[in-house]
Amino acid sequence: MPSLLLLFTAALLSSWAQLLTDANSWWSLALNPVQRPEMFIIGAQPVCSQLPGLSPGQRKLCQLYQEHMAYIGEGAKTGIKECQHQFRQRRWNCSTADNASVFGRVMQIGSRETAFTHAVSAAGVVNAISRACREGELSTCGCSRTARPKDLPRDWL
Repeated sequence: MPSLLLLFTAALLSSWAQLLTDANSWWSLALNPVQRPEMFIIGAQPVCSQLPGLSPGQRKLCQLYQEHMAYIGEGAKTGIKECQHQFRQRRWNCSTADNASVFGRVMQIGSRETAFTHAVSAAGVVNAISRACREGELSTCGCSRTARPKDLPRDWL
């Protein structure tokens, strides 16, 4: 079941990657709840229908896994913060715009920075969903019951 969840997350992120050339992107899920209060109304259909730029298939995945959306937002926020940390002393430092595109038009440029931003953002989302799954906060997934290796630190997944 955890591998199914990770496959779902990977499929959702890869299908959302095409949205990055539009004015809106899945990174907008990282905006704080005051700016996007509809993101945290679990069980309400408007959550998915009001997300800009989703294809019909993506909207269906969103409706099926609405409880995951808050964690996707948390993970996107983590990815943005990590990007800003890694690029803090560079000319482009992952500064965010005040609109749904988050990073602005710079993400349309094929560059190492863009590739890194995509990777670290996806990692943030996968990490947030994995942790929520591990903590039992998501009803649609569960963690393995096999014994944990003794030498594995407790804070690792």
